[in-house]
Amino acid sequence: MGKESKGVSWLEVIVLMVVVVLVAKIVVPSLWDSKSEINEGSAVRSLRMIVTAENNYVTSYDTGFSQTLATLGPPADAAPTASLAGFLDSELVTGTKEGYTFTYTAGPADENGRIPTYKLNADPVSSATGKTHYFVDQTGIVRVNDQQAANDKDKPLGG
Repeated sequence: MGKESKGVSWLEVIVLMVVVVLVAKIVVPSLWDSKSEINEGSAVRSLRMIVTAENNYVTSYDTGFSQTLATLGPPADAAPTASLAGFLDSELVTGTKEGYTFTYTAGPADENGRIPTYKLNADPVSSATGKTHYFVDQTGIVRVNDQQAANDKDKPLGG
């Protein structure tokens, strides 16, 4: 005569827990990596959007490039001006988006009061939100550095 089963034994529960933990150790890091890769892609798209917004700003207003990212943001009354041009969304002009911080620095004004240059860095908030640092200036060339804040001496994206 065989012994009837009255449920799950402790040994079976422990084996199941070990299997779940091992699977989680394999799956979770790859999910975190894919999230940081998504953030990095978003950072590059955001940089390109800012470059486009700056180029639109320079052709729309006789001031050169903008003084701040906020200058490129949406106006409250939907009537764009040189101080609120409406070229970027309200999230991006705050300087933080999807795990990245955007630091914009306008160059000094020339003798006519126009700003001919700017620098823009995109850096991950933490190593969990991204690994790559980005830089772009008025040339529109996005540059990357995997170790520290990128600058105009770093290699171009994809180069």
